[in-house]
This record gives sequence, C-alpha cells and structure tokens, in this order.
Amino acid sequence: MKTILINTKKKAFTLIELLIVVAIIGILAGVGIPMYNGYMASAKVESSNTNHSNNKSFIAATLTRCSSGSSKVSINNADVNCTEDKLKPAFIAYFKSINKNPYDSTVDSMKEGTGTPAIGQSFLGVSGKTYTLRTNVGDADGNNSIKGPVAMTRE
Repeated sequence: MKTILINTKKKAFTLIELLIVVAIIGILAGVGIPMYNGYMASAKVESSNTNHSNNKSFIAATLTRCSSGSSKVSINNADVNCTEDKLKPAFIAYFKSINKNPYDSTVDSMKEGTGTPAIGQSFLGVSGKTYTLRTNVGDADGNNSIKGPVAMTRE
C-alpha cells in the first residue's frame, strides 16, 4: 500500500511578527499626526497672511486709481464709481468671492466692521475717505493674532 504524506505545516506570520508591525505603525502614527496638525496650522496662518496682503494691495491700488482722476474702476468685471458708498460693498463682495476663510469655510473671509474679526477673517471699515483693513490671521495654537489696522486714504 502506498502512503501519502501530506504537508500540514502552513506558512503564516507569527504572533510576535504581527505585534512588531502593529507597534511600528503605532509609533509612526504617534509621530506623524502631530506633525501633520502642525503643518496644517502653519498653512492656515500663512493663508490668512496672504489674504491680508492681497486685500491690502488691491485696495491700495484701486484707491490710487481713483485718486489719479478715474471716476470708475473695474472690480470683479464690473465698473464701480469711485465713491465710498460704492467702493466698500464692491471690495467686500470681491474678496468674499476670491478668498476663503482657511479656518472655517462657513465664516466669510471679509465683512464690514471695525472690531475684532473672527479668526481667518478680515474687517473693512470706512470713515470718510479712509479705508481701514484689520485681519485676524490667528496663530499655530488657534488663538487670535490681529494684523492691522492698516489705513489707506483716497485723495
């Protein structure tokens, strides 16, 4: 009679090998997640700083055009009269359309106001011919950090 030998030894990972892999993944996650959160916080602050700088430059350039004798300027593909009652709402609508609040997408990136804006938000105030821009750029810990007020005057 013929005897058939069956190899019953199965190839698999041992419990120790699996535990080592799980431990390595845990260590990588423990180091990686805080670093990722730090990068995200820095990116939000930088995005807010960039929004503030771009807003300031655009407002200053537009006010310069108005001061140099133009009666109308183009904002967001629309001709806007160079008067305070027309410029301020046009600025706010334009910045709302191109900027997003990096901290909270449900909060507008720009509003009319003079107090302390929400984190990631800018306030634009007008008094006479002076436009005041104030931005809460935040910090890496999620606290308030105000840039401004920056005053720009139309002659």
